[in-house]
Amino acid sequence: MTVAAVAFCLGLLLVAGAGIFVLLILGGLRELWTLRRLRPATIGTRGRVALEGTTEYGAAGRQTAPASGEDCTWYRTILIREPSRAFSHGEGPDHDVILESESPVWPALADRLTRVPVDPRLVSPRRGLYDPLMSDPPVYVITEYEHSHAEPAGLPAIVPADVIAGLRSSERLRLTEVRVPHGRPVFAVGRTTRRGLLPSRAGLTVFTTDTRAAAIARRRDDIRVGGAAVVWLTVIGLVLAVPSAVYLLNA
Repeated sequence: MTVAAVAFCLGLLLVAGAGIFVLLILGGLRELWTLRRLRPATIGTRGRVALEGTTEYGAAGRQTAPASGEDCTWYRTILIREPSRAFSHGEGPDHDVILESESPVWPALADRLTRVPVDPRLVSPRRGLYDPLMSDPPVYVITEYEHSHAEPAGLPAIVPADVIAGLRSSERLRLTEVRVPHGRPVFAVGRTTRRGLLPSRAGLTVFTTDTRAAAIARRRDDIRVGGAAVVWLTVIGLVLAVPSAVYLLNA
C-alpha cells in the first residue's frame, strides 16, 4: 500500500508539472504572436514597435568603461563587499554596495536614417545579473573581478585603495562591469516615446543580438519542447496515478 501511495503522489506531481509547462507554452505562444504581428519599423516610430539597428553612442558621445577600459556606448559598474557588515549582526542585505557608477546618458539605437535613445533597462541586467526580461542573447558584455585575502587579484584603479586595505580576512570584493559595445546589430521590441525606446508596459520586451527570424525560431523550439514535455509528463503521471488510485480504493 505504501508503494501505491507513493506512486499515486508521484503521478499527481507529474500531471501538475505538465500544467506548469502548459502555462509556459501559453506565454510562449503570446510572445510568438507578438513577434509575428510586429514588423520592424523605422527607428523613431512611436508606440509599441519592433526595431532593427545597431548600438550607437548617446548624446554624451563615446564612453570608456572604467573597469575594463573598453570603448562602449554605455556602462554600469558596481563594487560590492561580501558579506555585509550589517548582515553579520542580523540586519540589512547580504552585501554592501561600496561604489556604483553609470554612463551619464542613455545609449542609442540607430539605422541608416536616424537614432533613438534606449532606456538602460533594455540593454543590461539590473544589479542582479539575471533579468527575467532577457531570455534572448544579450547585447551587453560582463567583466567581473573578485578579490579576497585568500585569493588576491589585480583590481582596476576604479577600486579605492582604502577599500582594499580595509578588507577583512572573511570578506571579499566583487567588481562587476556591464557594458554595451558600439556597432552591435540589434533586434528590439519595446515602446517608443519622446524619451526614447522603453520597455513594454505589458507583454514582450526584447533587446538582443538575435535577428527577428532567430527570435521567432527560438520561441517555436521552446513551444515544441514544452509540448513534448506536457505529453510525456501527463502520460507517465496517469500511468502511475490511475492504477495506484484503483488499488488504494479497493485495498
